[in-house]
Amino acid sequence: MILLLFPALLFVRSCAGSKKVFRDIDANEDKALSKPELAGWFNFKDIEYLKENARDHFSMFDKNRDQMVSWEEYASLAFGTTHVDTCNELFKDKNPKDFDKLSTQVQEAIKTAVRRWKAAGGFTMNQEEFTAFTYPELFQHMRNVLVAEAYQTYDKNRDGKVSAEELLGAKFGLTSEQIAEFLKGTFDTEKNPNMLGLKDRNGNGIFEKKELSFWLMENRRMMRKQEAEKIFSDMDSDQNTRISKPEFEENTHMIRYSSIGRFLNVRDEL
Repeated sequence: MILLLFPALLFVRSCAGSKKVFRDIDANEDKALSKPELAGWFNFKDIEYLKENARDHFSMFDKNRDQMVSWEEYASLAFGTTHVDTCNELFKDKNPKDFDKLSTQVQEAIKTAVRRWKAAGGFTMNQEEFTAFTYPELFQHMRNVLVAEAYQTYDKNRDGKVSAEELLGAKFGLTSEQIAEFLKGTFDTEKNPNMLGLKDRNGNGIFEKKELSFWLMENRRMMRKQEAEKIFSDMDSDQNTRISKPEFEENTHMIRYSSIGRFLNVRDEL
C-alpha cells in the first residue's frame, strides 16, 4: 500500500513546491512571470548560493568559534601550518625568509590572498568581510582587486597591459582569426558565456582597466541572465511574453536542471 501511495505523495509535494517557487519569482504578484522577473530570480538565487557557501567556509576557518576569522586562522588552513609565519610576514609587508624557495604557484596564491584580505577587511574579518574576500565580484569595493588579479594572470609579458592575444588566446583559446573577429565586434560571444561583458570598446587591441572591470564584475550576472532568458523562451509555449502557472508547472524540470537548480535547495522544492 505504501508503494502505491508514494508516487502520489511525490506528485503532491512537487506541485506544492512549484507553486512556492512560482510565487517567489512573481515579484509583482500578477500571477504570471515576466522575463526580467525570472532573470532577477536567477541572479538572486545565485548570489544567495555564493553567500551560503561563504558562510560554510567562514565556519570552517573560524577555529576558535569567536565569529571572526583572523588572517592566521585562514593562512594555517589554506597554506598549511608550516607556512603561517611566511604568510604573516608577507601580510606585514616584509620579505619572508625562504619565500623564493616556494613554488611560483604557491607564491602567487599567497600574494593574491594577502591582496584580497587587505582589501576586504583588517587582520580579522567578520562574515560579511569574509564573503567579500571569497567572492569579490559581489562587492563594488573589491573591483580594483579583481582587476589587479587579472593583470597578474594575463599580462604575460609584464608590460603593464592585457592584450587581446594574451587574454583571448590564453584563457579562451581563440585563434588569431577569431581574435580579429572579436576586435571587429563580429565574434559571437553568446555561445561563449564566460566572455559575456568583455569588450574592447576603443578597438585598440588592449583591454583597459575599465573594460576588464566591467567583465569581471558583471560576467556572472550576465551568464545567469542569458540562461534565464533561454529558459523563459522555452517555457513560454504560447509566445505571449508571459509564463502562466500551468506553463511553469509543466516545465519545472528546466529550472530543476539549470545551473540554479543543480546547486540550490530549489531542486528539492520542484
